[in-house]
Amino acid sequence: MAVFEDRYVAHSWVERNGKLLLLRRRVGRYLGGRWDIPGGTVEPGEQPEDAAVRETLEEARLRVAITSQLSHYTNVDTEGRPLRFHTLTYRVVEQNHSDVVLSEPEHDKHVWLSLEEAASLPLVWHVQATAQSILQQEL
Repeated sequence: MAVFEDRYVAHSWVERNGKLLLLRRRVGRYLGGRWDIPGGTVEPGEQPEDAAVRETLEEARLRVAITSQLSHYTNVDTEGRPLRFHTLTYRVVEQNHSDVVLSEPEHDKHVWLSLEEAASLPLVWHVQATAQSILQQEL
């Protein structure tokens, strides 16, 4: 039986005027060219909620506060390493309605789209799964 090390990744679901903030991952990086939401690795000793807030500030220069957890997906490492990833997404509210300023090494474009509009883009798997879950709940 394999022993897996747990790793956590935390993301912010930022909506403004009914539109979701999506960031395109820079080509050459993991999942490059796909659309993601602000987020990243939870550092040792850091709470996932704090990581989501920190990553949103680092990647989009938006200050946010957590309101609720939207999703939690678990998967083993796609490269075969003995890792189990926990991908958490939090609904957030903006503390300042400022312009998005991207972290250029990570992302090359951002858009604000409805969930229906976002479905036409190549989304990162966890964003697609979370969006589908929200759309199903609205039916």
